[in-house]
Amino acid sequence: MDKAAYMELLRERLSEKRFAHSIEVMKEAGRLARRFGADPEKAELAGLLHDITKECGPKEQLQLCEKFGITVSESERAIPKILHAVTGAAVLERELGITDPEILDAVRYHTTGRERMGLLEKIIYIADCVEPTRNYYGVQKIRAALKRDGLNAAILTALTGTISVHIERDSLLDLSSVKARNYFLLHRDE
Repeated sequence: MDKAAYMELLRERLSEKRFAHSIEVMKEAGRLARRFGADPEKAELAGLLHDITKECGPKEQLQLCEKFGITVSESERAIPKILHAVTGAAVLERELGITDPEILDAVRYHTTGRERMGLLEKIIYIADCVEPTRNYYGVQKIRAALKRDGLNAAILTALTGTISVHIERDSLLDLSSVKARNYFLLHRDE
């Protein structure tokens, strides 16, 4: 499939607002890839498709996990909002035939992050956070860190903000995000 075909597929699967967000993540991912030395085509494809299963409800997410043989952790089951990243990567691979591990990992970890993220993973994670239509408390701080200090600083800022919000709301934390934040703190100067 080419990019136009993927866009048509997304138009069928996503609301107008989510589709527009996906287009903006695609564009931002391309810009960031050119800035930081990643493959812009891969970045744009991963950015475009990152939320392919985002609008599936919790029950449908669990059904997709079962269909694809994905083991769901206790925290993933308790935080179904993060499952779209896991199911999205599975749909890309098993239904769309995308087998590039960088693209699959970028989609798989775009919500939680993880330790030792690859360059494309970092780009998609941040592109999703800062694309131009994003307007939430803390986004300007992430954008400033990205502009001033680069990807790792922006990711650390984003993870810290996300974790802080979950603590304030007394909601569960995904351990991948906590481990990712610790990793970026430990490797801040690299």
